[in-house]
Amino acid sequence: MSKRGGWIWPVISASVPVVGSFAGAQLIAWGIRDTTGIQAWLFAGGIACVATAVGVTVAGKIVEYRRGTSIDRARRNQLVKLRDELMPFASTTADMARQPHDVRQAYLKTTAQTAATALRSVVADHVARPRAVIYLLNADSEPVSMDSIAHSGRGERPRPFVQGTTRGDAALSFIEKKAVGFYPDLQRKRPAGYDGTMSGYNTYISVPVWTESGSYGMVTLDAPKAGSFDDGDVALVELVAEMMSIAFEIGQDDDVRVAE
Repeated sequence: MSKRGGWIWPVISASVPVVGSFAGAQLIAWGIRDTTGIQAWLFAGGIACVATAVGVTVAGKIVEYRRGTSIDRARRNQLVKLRDELMPFASTTADMARQPHDVRQAYLKTTAQTAATALRSVVADHVARPRAVIYLLNADSEPVSMDSIAHSGRGERPRPFVQGTTRGDAALSFIEKKAVGFYPDLQRKRPAGYDGTMSGYNTYISVPVWTESGSYGMVTLDAPKAGSFDDGDVALVELVAEMMSIAFEIGQDDDVRVAE
């Protein structure tokens, strides 16, 4: 590549993820409000924009590797694996967007399971026995609860977070803050209001799933050994949460907790 053309890829790799994510969110939001019959096309376009943004991000890291700047072979392989693992997510979400609203719940659970499996699979390359869980907020239930709709990894399905309990109130308050929770060692530091059993894990990452409409749930990743996760794992959970926000927006927007 010539020096004159050397600016092209840096511009593309920096701008496309931002523009693609923004355009995807706008198209999906437009599709939710659409009454003209083009909703499926808008959803498909939004998903395509987000998929392009993710693809360019992965490609950018691979280019950096080949230039020998910031990523080693193991990380490159991890990114390629991430791309492969998340491809079914994109296709399932696209299929869901074309379905009538009353049958999307089944697609949503399949999409969530695909995302949880992908997250656990990628992290398992460097973390022993991780578990990924995706929770869905049931704002219309009485009391309000947040239930696991997908999990991958060790153990059984996690119990729900229920409003009116210490554990439930802390989790519901957490997703409203729309901030990342990362606790490398729960023996040393725990979140306010935490009364979890820590059965089988000593570290976790938690990221709310939300859009401008409100909160939908959260994605969590935990492991038995304290200190297992790094900033790269946090970014990965954030990516999955961002992708799940699209799936939740399409699949069951009726259960959103409206932001105040």
